[in-house]
Amino acid sequence: MRPKRIATALLIASIPCAALAATQAPLPAERHEGPVAFITGGIGQDEAKAFERAEKRFPLALEFVNRAGKRDEFLAGTNVKVTDAHGKAVLSTAADGPFLLARMPKGRYTVAATHDGKTLTRHVTVGGKTSRPVVFEWKAKA
Repeated sequence: MRPKRIATALLIASIPCAALAATQAPLPAERHEGPVAFITGGIGQDEAKAFERAEKRFPLALEFVNRAGKRDEFLAGTNVKVTDAHGKAVLSTAADGPFLLARMPKGRYTVAATHDGKTLTRHVTVGGKTSRPVVFEWKAKA
């Protein structure tokens, strides 16, 4: 009789976890360009939270934001180009949302992000398994 109670308790305990998993947005499929594997997106609150949870699994985490007074607006369609220390492009893509998470070899990189004709550049060092978050912020046009 006892194993049945344990099985029932485990089944009941798993219901909230299953319900929670069903409400979490899935991440988009991982894409590859040369040595870089990446995902991009984050449109909507559920998907943005999924990207924030996944960030720690990627050595490079990019975020694109438009500063609009007291409110910040997430951006989509930002053109991103990542070059290595030798100037060779290792990633060139348009972000599908405000986040781009990338797995790439250790090294020094230059990240150029272009939105609305304005390019912002950051120099980053990627190493190990820890995430290196980089935020690109544009100011909204008046």
